[in-house]
Amino acid sequence: MSISEADVQDLRMMERCLELARQGVKQGELPFGAVIASRGQVIAEATNRVSSECDVTRHAELVALSEAQKILRRKRLPDCTLYSIVEPCPMCSFPAREARIGRVVFAISSPVMGGFSKWDVLLDNNLSSKLPEVFGPAPEIVSGLLSQRAEQVWNDWNPLAWRFMRRRGCIGRAAEQTSRHAGAPRPRFSWNALADLLAAPALSVSNVFLRRRADSNTISDLDKPGV
Repeated sequence: MSISEADVQDLRMMERCLELARQGVKQGELPFGAVIASRGQVIAEATNRVSSECDVTRHAELVALSEAQKILRRKRLPDCTLYSIVEPCPMCSFPAREARIGRVVFAISSPVMGGFSKWDVLLDNNLSSKLPEVFGPAPEIVSGLLSQRAEQVWNDWNPLAWRFMRRRGCIGRAAEQTSRHAGAPRPRFSWNALADLLAAPALSVSNVFLRRRADSNTISDLDKPGV
């Protein structure tokens, strides 16, 4: 895939995030929208569900991640990109790292709550170097994509609230151009494969022991009087 094709794909997916954010507003939610895509195809998409489900963990990014894992029937998503209208917060960024998301693309930065610009969860290489069994390599980050249009979505939602949020520095100003931050190289070595390999002999011995124990119990029952 050429750079131009990748850019077109990113724009298309971010356009969808803006549409989802508008839909979320109509449902009484804050204007958040997220998409999980792979090779140009949408795998899952979501709006916030915090208000509708009375659950503060139901951020759009988390809902989309969960749906994508169920649809693909796997928890590792290294070939997928997470698109979001606003920079994912730490609560969303840690699961993205654990799911080994390959890329994260967002429109508006979040200097107070961002998992990239504030807390550096998304690009923290220490996570994957210290706990490679749990966290994948840092994903590629693309920030500021369609940021001005994304800010307009928030302004349309509530101009007064948006003005206060901007004045407090909760959400960053529209970027003049898109910024790219390279992710960490993807290792060929798989810690999960190694764990499975090491665990296989132990599981085999355990299964044999359990079968023999079950057979022994059956024989004992047959030896009981009246059986």
